[in-house]
Amino acid sequence: MRRRLLLFCGAGTLAFLGQVSAHADKQLSPDLIDQYDHRGYFTPNFKQAVRDLVNAREQLQKAQGEQKKFEQDLPGLEQQVAEARAKTVALRQELAQYDHPEENDFTELQARMNDPAAKPEEVLALAQAFVWTYPASPHASDAQEYLSTLQRKLADQQQAEKDAEAAREAAHAQLVQRALAHDLSIAEWRDFLRGMSENDVVKLLGQPSSTQDDYWFYDGEWVVSPAQARKVGMQINFEAGRVITVDAKPPPP
Repeated sequence: MRRRLLLFCGAGTLAFLGQVSAHADKQLSPDLIDQYDHRGYFTPNFKQAVRDLVNAREQLQKAQGEQKKFEQDLPGLEQQVAEARAKTVALRQELAQYDHPEENDFTELQARMNDPAAKPEEVLALAQAFVWTYPASPHASDAQEYLSTLQRKLADQQQAEKDAEAAREAAHAQLVQRALAHDLSIAEWRDFLRGMSENDVVKLLGQPSSTQDDYWFYDGEWVVSPAQARKVGMQINFEAGRVITVDAKPPPP
């Protein structure tokens, strides 16, 4: 009886192994193992061993698939790497143009120095900025010379403007003295008084001897009358409260 039972179990195991062998290369999976387990083919340890084998096979197949995909994607990745390297080289070449910005700044400074239309104040600012920004530049000495030249030029201009202003003030003061001394020609009186307000005329010459409409008259010896060939009074003509012209006072009728 026992021998028959052993033979029966052996036959069952052989049948199972045949079925496993038939499915091993096609559809052996955890679900199929569960089906066999329900039929009572497996011991717990054997079932776990089969599960581990199946899982390992699935992981191996997955890894092989990923490796195959990686091999397929590798040329594209290599192309991307090559493109990235090319872009890096191009960027480095572009940035190389800015590695020495003092060259561009000095070229600009030279151009402005040689431009007769350039304002000295603006060029002076560029030269000063270059000297401060690039003290170690090989062009620093040239920029410093430009700076000194511009400073002298501006100083000379300022001094010339001061001298001119002083000369104008001295000439005006002298003109005022001559006016107070009644020592101006009609043409000089016209230039001197043109545009003055009535209040300014009063401050300078005092109140008029008489007025008539927009005419003020100063009696005495103020200007030389061409018609009378001697000094006579002065007539100042106003319009809207401002002097427009000066004439010799006409003789009485």
